[in-house]
Amino acid sequence: MAMLPCDPGYHGVQYGAKQGGGYYAYVSSKFSNSLIIVDPDPNNDGIPADAAVAGRISLTSVGTTVTDDTIIGNRGMGGQGLLTIPVDNNGWIQNLPQVWKDQLTAS
Repeated sequence: MAMLPCDPGYHGVQYGAKQGGGYYAYVSSKFSNSLIIVDPDPNNDGIPADAAVAGRISLTSVGTTVTDDTIIGNRGMGGQGLLTIPVDNNGWIQNLPQVWKDQLTAS
């Protein structure tokens, strides 16, 4: 078990394949427009005590960002859903195009 720094309200997690094997955890926040990427096992020893924040992504817009609506209240509220590509869950991975499958590490 590891305790990692995060913004208030982190609650949503989606796992995605990590090049070379293993997974990254992409973690969203309710009260921040930020997403952290956690490597739950950086040295691949199977022990999560050394889990670490591998990166952070700002989920904000710029002037050229296309949106489908205007924010009218609660600016800065996060809770964004996320989808890792490719979806590597059993039942989904079988339907991946071969070009995506070729990029995954054999188990």
